[in-house]
Parts: sequence; C-alpha cells; structure tokens
Amino acid sequence: MDHPFPVIGLTGGIASGKTFVARLLEDRGWSILDADQAARSVVAPGTEGLAALAEAFGVEILGSDGALDRSRLGARVFGNPKDRARLESILHPRIEAYLDQRLKELPEGTCGAILDAALWVERSRAHGFDAFWVVEAPEELRLQRIMNRDGLSAAQAQARLAAQSKPAEKALHADLVIPNDGRDLSQLLDEAEARLLADWRTRRRRTWRMPMPAPFQTHELREVLESLLSRGGHYGEVFVEQRRACGLGMDDGRMEDVLASETFGASLRLMEGESTRFADLIAPSLPELLEAAQLLAAPGTGTPAILPELKILRHPTPSPVEKDPADVPLADKVDLVKRAELLARNHGEAISPGALRQVAVGYGDSTQRVWIASAESTTDVVSGLRPDTTWGSKGGHRDRREQAVPPFMAEGWDATLTEDCRTQGVLRLNVTAGEGQNLQTGYQVLGESKGFELFEEEAVARTVKDAVRLAIQALSAQPAPAGTFPVILASSAGGTMIHEACGHGLEADLALAGMSAFANKLGEKVAAEGVTIIDDGTLPHKRGSAAVDDEGNPAQRVVLIENGVLKQYLQSRKTARRMGVEATGNGRRESYRHLPIPRMRNTFLAPGDESPEAILKDLDRGLLVKHMGGGQVDTVTGNFVFQVTEGYWVEQGEVRYPVKNATLSGCGPEVLKQLTRIGSDLHHFDIGTCGKDGQGVPVSDALPTILCPALVVGGTAVPLPEVL
Repeated sequence: MDHPFPVIGLTGGIASGKTFVARLLEDRGWSILDADQAARSVVAPGTEGLAALAEAFGVEILGSDGALDRSRLGARVFGNPKDRARLESILHPRIEAYLDQRLKELPEGTCGAILDAALWVERSRAHGFDAFWVVEAPEELRLQRIMNRDGLSAAQAQARLAAQSKPAEKALHADLVIPNDGRDLSQLLDEAEARLLADWRTRRRRTWRMPMPAPFQTHELREVLESLLSRGGHYGEVFVEQRRACGLGMDDGRMEDVLASETFGASLRLMEGESTRFADLIAPSLPELLEAAQLLAAPGTGTPAILPELKILRHPTPSPVEKDPADVPLADKVDLVKRAELLARNHGEAISPGALRQVAVGYGDSTQRVWIASAESTTDVVSGLRPDTTWGSKGGHRDRREQAVPPFMAEGWDATLTEDCRTQGVLRLNVTAGEGQNLQTGYQVLGESKGFELFEEEAVARTVKDAVRLAIQALSAQPAPAGTFPVILASSAGGTMIHEACGHGLEADLALAGMSAFANKLGEKVAAEGVTIIDDGTLPHKRGSAAVDDEGNPAQRVVLIENGVLKQYLQSRKTARRMGVEATGNGRRESYRHLPIPRMRNTFLAPGDESPEAILKDLDRGLLVKHMGGGQVDTVTGNFVFQVTEGYWVEQGEVRYPVKNATLSGCGPEVLKQLTRIGSDLHHFDIGTCGKDGQGVPVSDALPTILCPALVVGGTAVPLPEVL
C-alpha cells in the first residue's frame, strides 16, 4: 500500500449503520469508496460480472430489463450456504479489484479514504489497512432496520444476520469499535481521527514492512530452485530462517536462567508425485545449498525446469511491532522480571499475609525471520485424481463442478519469493501458596505476537495478581464433586477444548490418514446448529498470527465448521494437492529443520446470541469453569481429559464455592453436537505451544461462554447424584 494518504477499512454487520458513519466521515473531508456501490458497478448490465452471475445462478435472477434483480438473488443465496459461497467467489474479487482501482485514482491531496465493505474480516483483508474500524449496533435495532429497509419478515431478517460473522468476532480485528446506537459520535470520531492522522505513516511502515536484508540474493535462490528441479518434480522450495531468542527465569528472587541464542539455517524440499525429499543445513553457503539441491534431485528422471524470475510477494503483517525486543537492553528485561516477582509477593502479602511460599517468573522473546522461495508447476494435476475430480464426502471423488475449486494455472512454472518477520513475547507467573501441608498453585501467562510494548504496566499487574489470586483462592477451595453434570465453560477458560478435542481432527493430514473423528465427513452435520469453528491467522497480535505460513501462502480466516456442517480442513500444500483444493495458509513448521504440516493458528468457536449471565442464571446445578489446564486427547475418537485450574460449584444459578482438583472428560465431537447455548462474548484467547509430530508452534484458542449439558467431572469429594 503506497497511497499518499491514510486508508481506513470500515465494516459492520448488515444494518449496523456503517453507511451513516461513512457519511459522517465524508463530511470531515474523507473520500468514501463503498463496496455496495462497487458491487452494483461490477454487475451492471453488459458487464462481465453480471454474465458470470447469470451463468452461475440462471437468468431467473435477472429482471425484465436485463438488470440484476437483487431480491431474487438474495432469496436464493442467503438460505443456501453453498450458493452464498459461490456468489462470494464471483463477486468479491471483482469488488476488491474495483475498489483498488478507484483508490489509485484518488488525487494526491485527498485527506484520506474509507473503504466501506461488510466482509473485510471474512475475506481475510482486515489487517492490511492503516486502521480498521468496526461499526456495531444492538441486534434488535439491526433486525428492525432490515425489516423496514427491505420489507422482510423477522425470520428473513434473522437469516440475513446469520450469514455474516458476529460483531464480537469483527471486534477482535478492530482498532476502533463505533457503537452506532443513537448516541452522538462526534467526540469519539474526533479523537480517533486525530490519533490516526498523527501516526498512520508509522503504522503503515510496520504493517507493510520493506523487504528484509536476505542471506541470499533472489537470483541465487532461483539458481538453487533450478538445481533442485533439474531432474523433475512438481514443486521445489528453499526455506531460509534466522532466529534470535532471549529467556530469563527467576525462582524465589534468584535469577537462575539467562539464555540467549541466534540460529541461521535453511532447508530444501522437493515434491514429485507422492514422494517428498528434504534436507536441512546449518548456516549454509550458496555452494552448500547447490550441492544439497543436486543430491535431492539425483534420484529423479524427469526433465529440468526452466524457471522465470522469482516474483517477490509482499503481505501485510497482522502483528506490527512497535518495540523490537532486540533493541531492548537486557537490564530492562531483568528489571521486568524483578518487578513482576516483587509485585506478586507484595500482592500476596496484602490479601493473605504469610500465604505465599514460592514465586517463579519466566520471560521470553523471540524474533524469527523467514524467506520462502518456491517454484510450482502450473501444468501438474492433483496426483491420483483426474483433472475433473476433487475430494468429496466419504473420502471419495466428486465432480469438480460441484465445488468452487479454482482452475489450474496456466502452463509453465509459478516462482515466488515471500518473507515474514514474527516476533513473540511472553511473561509467565507460577505462584505457590500454602497453609500447613496444604499447597496450591496459581499460573497465569501474558503473551502475544508483539514486541516489548506488550509488557505495559497494567497488563503485567493484571497477570501477576491473577496468578496470586488463583493460588490463594485454591487454599480454601472445596474438593470437586464427582459425577456427570452440566458444565459452563466461561470465555475466560480459553479454547483448550476446541483446540485439543476438535481442532486437531480438522487438520487435513490426520483426516487423510483416518486418524480423525471428522475424517470423510465433509458436508455432513457434525455439530449442533449454531456451532461455527474458525481458524484465523489474521487476528491482530494473536500468538498464532503471521503474514504467511511456512510455505509462503498468505494467512487466512478458515471456516472449518459452519452452523454445524463440516466445510473444510486445514491444509498444507501437500494435503491440499491430495484433496484437490487450495492450501489454506496452515502449512507450518517449528524451524528450518522440519517439514511443514497442517497446523492450527488461532482457533475459536464463533460467538452466538446468548447472554453469558443468562446461561449462568439458568444453571440449576453444575460446574462453572473459568480457567482450564493441560490434558490429553485421542484425535481418532475425540475423547479428552482436561484439568480445571479455576472452577466453581453452581446451584440455582448462583456460584456457591470454588472447587479444586477437578477434571473434565468427554468426547469432543459429541460435545459439539450437544451445544445448545452459546454466549455472545468472545474476548479471551489462551496461548500455548502446540506439539505435533515432534514439532512445536505458537497457537492460541478461544470460545464464548457455552453450556455443555453433560460432562464427566472427576473430583475427590463424595460423589453427588448425577444431573442430566
């Protein structure tokens, strides 16, 4: 993005009033580029876009004058997810190209531009703007607006709302949420506009980074790729990595660990049919890379590839860094750890004198720079599949025309170079409290894809105090009852259950191997109505976010389960090739020493419409879980066992007392089928390092408040009668 003025992405749900907000900004001198107007332009009579719609949905969507009849199209599309996806695949690329062209045509003296569109989040484009603003309005108000504007019934209006992501999800991407509920917005817009005009250039530089100095020149990487593909193969790749990390550990006031590391390495991958050949090298020179490429190519018997110049691709990062940890003195990092340790002790003494027995603080930061040069044959077809087939339900083949699968590329080779810089920061608190022989622990962690600015005073204090509170509270907690009970998982519990019990089964390699409870179920109902599970690598500053995956594909928002129906799996290049679909930006690896495999990023259950307070109030007797710990899961069956690190016994809709030593067990897919109440809140993401096939990658997960009607609660108290 190189426009000489700031560009805001503006979005909101249907009838949230974003057009009203856009007009307020237009009165302030901003230029408005409206996606609705763009949509009308790209499907105007005589356009290629209208012809594409008529071919896809039939001429019955046209009026007597040959123009698009939007009501006819809407009646067909909004009730059919498959048709809706088809419509979006036709319209959105054309709308975005139209808006981009209009943006380029604006004069240099433009104050700023507003790109007004409903689906920036759904299209994985929210993180590319100088600012991203979301307009919200109460659902009741939005329903009334739709009914009045479009002459729809309440049920029809509700169906329109259900076709888009919830406001709580959009807000996760927002720099500013604008409450358009009738209040005066002047002051809010004054302040937001002033902030943006003061720093949009800096933000753009951080989001759209200039190319990093690379260990190898572009022509050298091309030479390595040609050597790698000199005896055949449909895909070749050079993955180059530089990583710097720092770690500190303090235990009981003693700084016991001070670690620093720097690594540089590269790996080569050659795919030919179903076979993959791989090599990794520590701090390689160009001659060493060429030698390794020749060794990998040697078993081949095909013809050499003649590659074009590498096309350099730039992608915005969803996690711009303000303060690079590499520029922060070690003394400042040590001081952070000491302050956290002292705060924990002082807070513990204030709320329960003499209770704290031990405080352990861990700090870590890392910066990973990667360059991915790849060449892929554009004439190759999916191995084992005819060009007119794709992977269908029940694991069989299905006519490609049944799915919106992009056509194969033109003849030749597609050769690209992408890069990414990923910064992580983390602060961990482990607090032990005791009364006599009764020892309890509290654990909390602060971590995101941010620089040292992550550790601002308020966030550190909140993390420290929460760890202390959990440890001291557990001293007076009662043993958890044992039995089968309704369980409420609060949003603060994070998405451990979604990640472990369901998410791994949605990774394509496990589905292909038959090691997933969701294998061979594409298009089938696998969860209750209203259950939507998303993996999104574009969420700002979340631990699993990145500009691209470790194969150079842009990170995306991937809808895995939509309203209970299994829509797709998380794909790497290799699994996508086998299934005849596009890669989803989930090919991830721990380092240059590892092969990329399908992995989650930021996985969450989409919010529903229920009030969290109402869900709790209606619980007659059961368990409220506010924090989850570790556990185990069988990806084949979905069976799981998780620890509860903060839980409360509930009776008649009220919290009675905290419990300890509780576990939850059940079957992930069955839990998804039983969910009937899903909260509207979605605000807390748990973080972790997910292990699979000997590799660890940073991830996060979340869910809104949900009611699980029946889970097995393991506890040490006298068993209570089961409640079903």
